[in-house]
Formats: sequence, C-alpha cells, structure tokens
Amino acid sequence: MFPDLQTVRAVLFDDTAASTAPATGAVALGRLVVDQQRQQVSWAGQALPLTRLERDVLAALASPPLRVWTYQQLYERVWGADYLEDAAAVRSTVKRLRAKLRDANATVAVESARGVGYSLVDANSHGRH
Repeated sequence: MFPDLQTVRAVLFDDTAASTAPATGAVALGRLVVDQQRQQVSWAGQALPLTRLERDVLAALASPPLRVWTYQQLYERVWGADYLEDAAAVRSTVKRLRAKLRDANATVAVESARGVGYSLVDANSHGRH
C-alpha cells in the first residue's frame, strides 16, 4: 500500500502537525494537552485513548491560533491526500472524537461550523456550560 518506508513514516509520524506546536512538542488548551511527538493526548492529566486520526484531528484543531478548519483543510492535513468533496471520513472521526472527549468530561469540545468544518472551543473560556 505504501511505496517505501519513508512514506510509511510520513503517514504514521506526521511532522507537519508537530511543527505548529511549541518547542516542547505539545499544544495545551486549558487542561487538554496534545503532544504529537509522544503521540499522546491527555485531559486533566489522564491519557485519552485516541486513534491516530482522532489525535491528528484534535492536534490540528488545537493548534494556535484557534480557528475554524474547513473539511478540506482537515482532510488534507490529517489524511495527507487531496480532498474529493466528501466529508464523511472527517465527520466520522469527529463523531468518535467528540464521544471520547465527553467520556473524559472534558470542557473542550469540537464545534461545528455548519457546511464549513470544525473548531475547538473551551467552554470554560467562553463562559458556556
């Protein structure tokens, strides 16, 4: 499925996401810490059991500055392929990610920008409950 080992490493260990993180290799939003170098995500010090796709989507959404990511931007960043106007893979991954954030009682959430994409919000910093 992959032409060479370098491609496999690029897919498994995407260095582009880590390049947006601080020197420590981690992005923090409140009690959420996304450490791409260690391939770990934690909420309030507890590791979250995320798949690579879920982790990479969350890393993109958490990277500063917080903004709305279009389906195309997320797909091309996380899957590393051209977006073909089908957001099903992104939606499915976000659905699983939202469930895992809820299960962890996280105050950060993936918010929909209808017809556009997603953004990450921290309910505590926006005064929402």
